[in-house]
Amino acid sequence: GITLREIIEEMGGGVPGEQRFKAAQTGGPSGGCIPSSHLDTPLDYESLQALGSIMGSGGLVIMDDKNLMPKVAKFFMEFCVEESCGKCIPCRVGTLKIQRLLEKILDGKATHADLNQLERLCKTVKTSSLCGLGQTAPNPVLSTLRYFPEEYENLLIQPAAVAEA
Repeated sequence: GITLREIIEEMGGGVPGEQRFKAAQTGGPSGGCIPSSHLDTPLDYESLQALGSIMGSGGLVIMDDKNLMPKVAKFFMEFCVEESCGKCIPCRVGTLKIQRLLEKILDGKATHADLNQLERLCKTVKTSSLCGLGQTAPNPVLSTLRYFPEEYENLLIQPAAVAEA
């Protein structure tokens, strides 16, 4: 029943200095990112699942307001690509395609169509992978898309730039 806020502020001493809490990533590399608006969520299986995260390995990464969430998602996806055993196509190929779409977004070369493809691909990998890694690997991407969509939108090519290209 302990909340994320209690762990961060009481057990961990809070976010240092002038920095402000932005998100917590629970459950290891394939866990989801939980925004500050959910600090009072109890850390149990059902609550985390409702937020798009997991308990997983029990890891907890605290991020301040200087973190760019699409970059965070890419960081965790890189780990999942490396850890894929390669037995099933959704995980082996899907996680790599997710990583490449994130790179395209972060390079400022993506459109809204790419962003839509990213979300669809994440859902496909999540529902069609055979193992737990593939089923949870999209969590950081899906949760950051859910809670920080403006950070993705701000990185996209603007419609006028697409028309000129």
